Amino acid sequence: MLWTKSRNNIELCGDCGAVDATWASVNKGILLCTQCCSIHRSLGRHISQVKSLLKSTWHPNQLNMVSCLNNNGANNIWEHALLENGGKLMKKKPNAMDSISIKKEFIKLKHQQCAFAFREIYEDTLLSVENELGKQLHASVRTPNLETSFRLLASGADPNYFHDEKGSTPLHVAVKSDQRIQAELLLVYGADPSCPDNHGKTPLDYAKCLPDKDLLKRLIDSQYEVTDTFIHYLSLRKPDHSNGIHFFIPQTGLKSNSASLTKLRKLNNHVFEELVMDVYDEVDRRETEAIWLSCADTTGFNDVPFLPLDNTLSTTRNQGRQKLAKFSTPELKNLVYDILVETQRRQTVSDSGGTSLVRETSIVDDDPLYDSVASDDDYAMVPEEEKVASSPPSNTERVEKSLSCQNDKDSIISLDNVSKTNQILEQLTKQLKNSDNTITDLKAEVVKLRQCVKVLQTENSELKSRLSQSTSSSRLNGDSGLDSSEFISENQGIDVNLSTNDIIIHNVDLKQSRKNQRPSSMYETREGLNKVQNWHAIKNQVKQMEGSRSTTQSLYSMPQNRETILQCTEQITKTIQQLCRSIKEPEKEECASSAEKVKLSILKLASYLPKETEERMKLMLELVSRLQPECVSLQASQQTGDMKSFEVHFGNVRDIAFHLAKFTKDIITNYSTNQ
Repeated sequence: MLWTKSRNNIELCGDCGAVDATWASVNKGILLCTQCCSIHRSLGRHISQVKSLLKSTWHPNQLNMVSCLNNNGANNIWEHALLENGGKLMKKKPNAMDSISIKKEFIKLKHQQCAFAFREIYEDTLLSVENELGKQLHASVRTPNLETSFRLLASGADPNYFHDEKGSTPLHVAVKSDQRIQAELLLVYGADPSCPDNHGKTPLDYAKCLPDKDLLKRLIDSQYEVTDTFIHYLSLRKPDHSNGIHFFIPQTGLKSNSASLTKLRKLNNHVFEELVMDVYDEVDRRETEAIWLSCADTTGFNDVPFLPLDNTLSTTRNQGRQKLAKFSTPELKNLVYDILVETQRRQTVSDSGGTSLVRETSIVDDDPLYDSVASDDDYAMVPEEEKVASSPPSNTERVEKSLSCQNDKDSIISLDNVSKTNQILEQLTKQLKNSDNTITDLKAEVVKLRQCVKVLQTENSELKSRLSQSTSSSRLNGDSGLDSSEFISENQGIDVNLSTNDIIIHNVDLKQSRKNQRPSSMYETREGLNKVQNWHAIKNQVKQMEGSRSTTQSLYSMPQNRETILQCTEQITKTIQQLCRSIKEPEKEECASSAEKVKLSILKLASYLPKETEERMKLMLELVSRLQPECVSLQASQQTGDMKSFEVHFGNVRDIAFHLAKFTKDIITNYSTNQ
């Protein structure tokens, strides 16, 4: 069946928009130009099943399915998140004039990784999502709406999903509804026509009841697709299924190999089926390659010298698949012939009431177990001398190597382990159900926690509003707010009404002041105070001195030093005010000189205070010794434009000045109360 079109119906490539596309991806539902098709072939048949519209053999139902999907915008499902479609990904679709490297990158993202594909967001568990998709597919295939079924399959719906309530699979529904195109789509995605429903009937049984037998023939062809392909590859003939002939072995020009048959008989059914699937993929690759080379517009594009890497398979199996490319055409045909002979033998044993499962037997192979597996980049350039071997080994050796690569599998199911496997499956099913229940409980806990968070946020906002109201009311009652650390960083320095006879500095709790103080920046929460050496020790000493204030008040009541102490404290306050102005504008005034003046005034005060206040003065001297280096660093940061360092040093200078003013206030307060 050839693709026929009029001159007015020009088909476009689904990946680059090139006109006159002559290839198609059956499972993707799009048409392809020759250049994009070469990239699809390098991805592998497990990603994209390409066929020529002009030279490949098509079943009418399959051709109508691809045409319907392409004409109704199935490509939008794969390009849902592109920039042209208003998606969030800043990725544009290539055009026909772009280089093949740009197209290759886009096609890998689009088809291999499905980066732009439509994905519905489900909040349920994976098992629940699969059930939901399966139920939607089960309902969709009874209608002619092919795009909905295609979207569900592209989203991960199982074509063999068994509906527990309906007791059937989607293929049963499509056949009973006589939806041929829907059935064809399900077959492309791997639906099994021999799966029974709850009444023990298969889709083939329901197809026999239809007046038109076309769908029945299609299901039979799909059931014998592998053996039909092998027979056609050997003899260019197909069995006559309409007359009940479903299998025959060509006898002309082929000879069975006894060594190969011996090793094939030692394989159990699982390994034998994997080998058959791999050989089928190799035969399909060679037939597509022959059509590819026969087209005039494919010259210059990379061919596919071996089966591409399938990441879902083991390394051992990928090695065996790629080794099949070393077989010459006669050798591969002999291997296919031996597989058909062994298939007939196993089918005969199965029909006679026995079992075709054989005991797992170790097969010795001199080939290395792990060779390097070719990647996608190996398809770009393949040396010509590697394609044609100078002295190929014999057919027997190649068959032994290919079969031995399939033998190292730990998870092979033998006849003795069938019951154990069923028990394991039951246990896994129970564990999945328990996991679903656990996830449901966790979701309920998350909802409760979210409610608790909302309650806490409401209470927090209420506390903030009350705190702001209490702060404003306290200032209205006579609290000027000068006890916070922010009064030092204001433009007018330390806003304190200080005189010789009356000094009013409000007593502030050190811990509360630190709590209300805003961090220097978002990067250093309060790094400034951490840089003052032994800060925690100083804070503890301050608290101890707060408790012993009553015992030291008498030290300031000596009349001979009162006037001198007042003058020194007034000088300290003025120098701190000057320092605060300089740190606000370090480029105009010298911060270091202001810090030096503060230090000199504190040293002068220390010389007049009694010895009993030596501990308090040590704290002040230790703080003032850190002040000048911080001012120098602050001015350097301002000159270099390092704002992060500037904020750190600014906070350090501000904190030191604040606590020096507080110590000075304590001295004056104690003196004033005992004057």
